[in-house]
Amino acid sequence: MAMKKKLSLPGKRLSAAAGFIRRGAVFADIGTDHALLPIWAVTNGIAVRAVASDVNEGPLKRARENAARYGVGDRVQCILANGFDGMESYGITDAAICGMGGELIADIVERAAFIKSNSFRLIVQPMTMQDAARRGLWRAGFAIMDELTVCEGDKFYTVICADYCGIVREVDDFTALYGDIATRRFESDDVRTNYFKHEIDKFEQIIQGKSSASLDVSAEREIIRRLTEVM
Repeated sequence: MAMKKKLSLPGKRLSAAAGFIRRGAVFADIGTDHALLPIWAVTNGIAVRAVASDVNEGPLKRARENAARYGVGDRVQCILANGFDGMESYGITDAAICGMGGELIADIVERAAFIKSNSFRLIVQPMTMQDAARRGLWRAGFAIMDELTVCEGDKFYTVICADYCGIVREVDDFTALYGDIATRRFESDDVRTNYFKHEIDKFEQIIQGKSSASLDVSAEREIIRRLTEVM
């Protein structure tokens, strides 16, 4: 029988997410698009099988074509689903939700009761509102185990790895925005420095806009103060 071709992932963002999938996992990719993560996980011997789901048929058609191209159509199941709906019986251990807004990620996590079980792993990469994604994970009983920020093109992407522990955590605004700074990882020292400079510039612009409207900027100034400290 011919050997299955291994897939190489394009870009640092997907590679960062892939690095958190546990060996031997039954992996699900929620909002899969081209099914690159599930195919990578299976063809590289990380996941024993995988589920690629999306809410639209178009991405699923591409996902099925890619799975067939790499010879893993029997091990990467492509399904039409909204979030984790209907996946209770698939035996999933690890799941990724990447490329969505933080509020949508939090909503998907909140609605899926079966993922709230010991040892379940979530890998999320919010495109916006990281604070909403982190709060959603903590409020659902997930502990954030690791975070990795990479720079691809001129954009920063943060991938969050969280395991279910059942402990609900509430945090201040700064921690929701940036996680636990002491344990958060960056692709390099330069990425770390440039990321925090970018965030400081962003909040300075917010302060400028709010100040011109005579609005309170104390919260933004506190965030800048703490960002400057961690730099």
